[in-house]
Amino acid sequence: MAVRFLTAFLKSSGENGIVMLESEGEQKTVLVDRKALMALGSPPRADETRLQENVQTLCDIAEAKLLYPVAMGQSIRISEADVTDWKRHHLR
Repeated sequence: MAVRFLTAFLKSSGENGIVMLESEGEQKTVLVDRKALMALGSPPRADETRLQENVQTLCDIAEAKLLYPVAMGQSIRISEADVTDWKRHHLR
């Protein structure tokens, strides 16, 4: 299953990042937890730059999560644990 990146932005509250994808003709919303953003790099930051620099990684994580059923209209959530798991399997 291939996903197509549409857009990414940090919520004005700064608590979450949002990534919009298209998968199988449907738009999917990906909520990226603040701690997940901080876990993406060093030094830990949860800002727009960190989000934009890691869009591909976030899309890869979301695509893996889409292998499991997601209810119509339900968001995909990316946590710090998801980022840590992705790093463990991809950064060797």
